[in-house]
Amino acid sequence: MRLIVLDEDFETLGAIPLFRTLIWIRRYQKLGAFELYTTKEYFPLLSKGRYLYRNDAEELGVIDEVNYAQDDSGSREIFAKGNFAECLLQNRVISESTALSGSLELAMRNLVTKFAISPKDPGRIIKHLRLGVTNGLKPTVNMQTLGDDLSAKLYALGNAENISHRVRYDYQTNDLAFEVWEGKDRRDSQTKNSWAIFSNSFYNIRDAIYNRDSSSYKNFAYVAGEGEGNARVIVEVDLRSDKSEERREIFVDARDLQSDDGNGNKLSAAQYRALLVQRGKEKLIEYQKVETVTSSVDSHANLEYKKDYDLGDYCTYINTEIGIETAQRITEIMETYEGGSIELIVTFGNEGITTVKQLIKREAA
Repeated sequence: MRLIVLDEDFETLGAIPLFRTLIWIRRYQKLGAFELYTTKEYFPLLSKGRYLYRNDAEELGVIDEVNYAQDDSGSREIFAKGNFAECLLQNRVISESTALSGSLELAMRNLVTKFAISPKDPGRIIKHLRLGVTNGLKPTVNMQTLGDDLSAKLYALGNAENISHRVRYDYQTNDLAFEVWEGKDRRDSQTKNSWAIFSNSFYNIRDAIYNRDSSSYKNFAYVAGEGEGNARVIVEVDLRSDKSEERREIFVDARDLQSDDGNGNKLSAAQYRALLVQRGKEKLIEYQKVETVTSSVDSHANLEYKKDYDLGDYCTYINTEIGIETAQRITEIMETYEGGSIELIVTFGNEGITTVKQLIKREAA
């Protein structure tokens, strides 16, 4: 691994060959982050730097904070922290009402093009940002958006359909490539990809802790749009897979969604109701069941990080002692490099919603 500090124009300022600790947190449903702890001689370099590049990673760190600390014993430490390059999209807002319809992947790419790559105001261009490859993802969308910051909206759109986005950095070309992507399905119920099963039967898990909480769970929404009294447009959104499931309702006030955008563009009744349905789905995502399984995993067993499982992948967790079997997506991987070794903490599912945490330790290559 090589750590290289770049300036705001992606020019190389210098390298950091030695450090005490590097924490590299890759995330699927929200911004990734990093923390670097090193010695005082690298303070001037980090202070001038804007980006932290790892030659063995696709993520690019954006340096937001640099700190120098000295304790009573005279020990000195420097740390730098920030988010990954997706955070650059936080600096752009959706400044005009924008209709999104059809392919969700193309809609997300169009948002980035409109507000960050080729905006009407050249001052809004994010330097070096371009569109990367398309992946032909199937989810669709039908909605209007206005006022959100671009990053938050992209994550909200993706989280509703279990897809993500990333900004990949190419050191040779200085390109930042925006892509919408989806992890692999590695559950034991499919045959396309190799399986990733974490199980005590395979001796690759231990110290299991399980928790389930459905106290805040909702599965049915009444979404109210424009109109007054009995003329108000209200749609129902039912996310139950089985109608015999207990019904848990919420009310969503979506009066901000209008069938007429004020610019002469009028939606049909069916198109408007589709907007309200989309809003209901987004809200219900916030009220999912909580399922937590935490266990340490023996990385010397049968699964290799980034080969047999990676960020975004669906994997299967089985504990035969207590009868747990669950399949969840990997939504976070925290890599901690220290003293020549790496410790990985892998999270399956949504924090506070459906979480399986795995503690994985192995020697750094």
